[in-house]
Amino acid sequence: TTVQALLPPSTISRRNSHRTTISETIVLRQASKTTSIHKIRMTMAPTALYRSLLREAHKMGDYNFRSYAIRRVKAGFKTNRSLQGEAAAAAIKDGEEQLAVLKRQAVLGQLYPSARSVME
Repeated sequence: TTVQALLPPSTISRRNSHRTTISETIVLRQASKTTSIHKIRMTMAPTALYRSLLREAHKMGDYNFRSYAIRRVKAGFKTNRSLQGEAAAAAIKDGEEQLAVLKRQAVLGQLYPSARSVME
């Protein structure tokens, strides 16, 4: 049954419907829903983090800091695009820590504004 838990319920019912009970089928379907929800969360988490980081980067007051933060966010996500599993989870956690730092920096930049740059 451990191998059956990894297979979608439709595959199990076609292969050995005489062996699978109704309760096992219900449990397997719930497990597949849980894993699909987990997969959706894992694909949505990086996208939401990316958007949050860019949103906070655009809040930076100084042109140089703002452009640096935007450039770093885009470069970081580009280099970590192919990560999967534990490495991807670690990168997301690191990104959330960087988001907290970026939020603090944006607040500090608003508290102590600098003169406008020539580029602005």
